[in-house]
Amino acid sequence: MRRLLLAIAIVVPGWLLAPLAASAANTSAQIINCAGTTPWCFSPKPIQVTVGSTVTWTNSTAPTHTATSDTGAWNTGNIASGATSAAISFPTAGTFTYHCAIHPSMTGSVIVTAVAATSPPVRALAPGGGGVAAVWEGRLPTLPVGAVLLLLGLGLLAARRVRRDRTQRVGERIDKPSHQ
Repeated sequence: MRRLLLAIAIVVPGWLLAPLAASAANTSAQIINCAGTTPWCFSPKPIQVTVGSTVTWTNSTAPTHTATSDTGAWNTGNIASGATSAAISFPTAGTFTYHCAIHPSMTGSVIVTAVAATSPPVRALAPGGGGVAAVWEGRLPTLPVGAVLLLLGLGLLAARRVRRDRTQRVGERIDKPSHQ
């Protein structure tokens, strides 16, 4: 009984704290071919992450591109066709706009929030119809707190019943004469 309660006491906080550990993660962005006036674009647009997350850009087009902060705070350098940039870290909340230094009409933004969104994962079409882009990547789905509490309650009820049944069986053995 004590071992079961100890196991529950260890597992339940892990379930509850998993969203916090998963909220700061690496997010992948793409440089893709787009329909419209600009032949290439960043996807997703905007990129949404939480404080402490990193973003990498993968170039899925033929020409070389960059992802360069509009304020000069960061620059991926040249990203060749098929290559992925180094990770750029976002330690503070805010909206950070960027562009391709080689193709200035290519623009994007990174929105960094202090708290992880509680909405379910959303998939959206990349701008220009470049396919489905995951709005959340690197985040784990979590069990709602109500479900965790329900499971904990059921586990405690089951443990109580097992203990009561075991006590009754032990009592029956003591009360019965050995010759019967």
